[in-house]
Amino acid sequence: MKKINLFLAFCLMTMSCVSIHANSEVKGSSYPRATLKNPRETFRYFLKTMKGYKLGDEKAIDLSLKALNLDGFDEQTRIISGRTAAIKLVNTIDRMEYVDFSTIPTDPKDTLWVYKEEEISKNGQTIILQIALEKDANDKWLFSKETVQNIALFERSVKNREVAKGVTAYTNWREKVKSKMPEWTAKRTLVLLNGQWLALMALIFFGFITERVLRFIILGLFIRFLEKRGIKIDEKLHRKLTFPLGIIIFTIFWSMGIRLVEFEDGILSWLLRGGQVIFTFGCVVAFYQLVDYFCLFLEKKAIESENKFDDILIPLIRKSAKTFVVAVGMIAIGDSLTLDMKGLLAGMGIAGLGISLAAKDTISNLFGSLTVLLDRPFRIGDWVKIDNSIEGTVEEVGLRSCRIRTFYNSLITIPNGVLTNAHIDNLGMREFRRFSSTINVQYDTPVEKIEAFCEGIRTIIENSPNTRKDYFHVYLNQMSSHSLDILLYVFFKTAEWSDELNERHRLLIDILKLGKEMGIEFAFPTQTLHIVNGENAQYDQLPEKDKIDQYARELANGVRNSNFTPEKARSGTGILPI
Repeated sequence: MKKINLFLAFCLMTMSCVSIHANSEVKGSSYPRATLKNPRETFRYFLKTMKGYKLGDEKAIDLSLKALNLDGFDEQTRIISGRTAAIKLVNTIDRMEYVDFSTIPTDPKDTLWVYKEEEISKNGQTIILQIALEKDANDKWLFSKETVQNIALFERSVKNREVAKGVTAYTNWREKVKSKMPEWTAKRTLVLLNGQWLALMALIFFGFITERVLRFIILGLFIRFLEKRGIKIDEKLHRKLTFPLGIIIFTIFWSMGIRLVEFEDGILSWLLRGGQVIFTFGCVVAFYQLVDYFCLFLEKKAIESENKFDDILIPLIRKSAKTFVVAVGMIAIGDSLTLDMKGLLAGMGIAGLGISLAAKDTISNLFGSLTVLLDRPFRIGDWVKIDNSIEGTVEEVGLRSCRIRTFYNSLITIPNGVLTNAHIDNLGMREFRRFSSTINVQYDTPVEKIEAFCEGIRTIIENSPNTRKDYFHVYLNQMSSHSLDILLYVFFKTAEWSDELNERHRLLIDILKLGKEMGIEFAFPTQTLHIVNGENAQYDQLPEKDKIDQYARELANGVRNSNFTPEKARSGTGILPI
């Protein structure tokens, strides 16, 4: 009975492959052209290339596949199954006879020519096996699809025969392993042979060990690489990457090992495709998690940078990269499942127009996020006022919306599409913070004292370390109904609102102290009732009516000439900040 191929177990234990027993002198031998115009040419081409393979030319087996009709095999496993079929085919022919090419026709009458035919019994039924060649649509003669698919049964029926005299025998380490395996490994249990079940268990066992060792080494190197760059990884993020990395390593080991086991094409296709789907899934999850590692590196750079715009850019990069990874992963997984992704993408393109119309707000928000990214109207942490209705600090900027934390601690979400046409007042970008107020003094305050009081306030502003010295105003600005109003207009050099409030507090306290020292009485709304006795009232004697205008002009000139207020402004005259 046929011994199952357990070479995989030995391969995994030794981690090396034994090369085919070969004579070095035949390497590099030339082979006939693959004309395949008749059965004789096809036979000669196949046997010559396979002889080169038997003698050590590994590439020769791929040349021999040109003589086989591989349409019956799955597209993914066609090369692997084709190589196995070529080896079994040449082994079968070698045990039947030494091929005399002159006996093979060059012009058969039919499109199918049968070289050998044999009857075997399988499960109580008689099966006729053939080694036949057929003419394809390109007028080339190939070993038929049925021959290639059933060659394993044919080889089993002749395995006990000796190799024909004059034929170069195919021997390699796999054949040696087969010959040493017990008979029960060649018996079938369920779908697979017992030896194949053992090979699968060995593959899983050694794959698990390899995955553990390599995962430990790779993650250790990766973590040390990050630590050298000052990036610390928490345990939760470490576990998130451990799982997909283990899947990737195991499925790579599985895919490499499963190709070495001589499974039937259908089973091999199913095992390889399953491994490919799981491998793709692991890659998607791994890259999804690697985005977080990459963003940790960017966050470290952003902390070192003075530009706060990096704080907006990094969340956008994280979300965009993860979305891209998921999209590409879905396409890759669909391709692994042999889904028609080209047709699916084309259908999505057609449906995309309708979706874009239905999701125009979403698209608008996406372009709004790009506007925020490129135009930079604000940064994370800036105090902004949007359309004079929403005021707070910028907390987060995403692909769809940005979030504003108000001063009463609520969170407002604004679609990014709104920001493209909104009026954004970025108070956080102010170089100076303006403070404008009115100081009310009583009407009976002498003008000399008012002048001195204003000059004292100017001195306080000039001596303050956090005020703008090149632009401020302190003037008697208005005579209101109950007081004389002094304008106080000043700017503070502070970054935070709390610092601004502190500077206001200090300035006003200093002004109150100055007023107290100078005896300034601050006014507040009052009403005074004057009762005048008309009979005893005395009025200053005014000139006659025709001389009253001249009288007023003379008094005004006297007041102006006695005024001690300088002609030029004594406050700062710098340009107002934007």
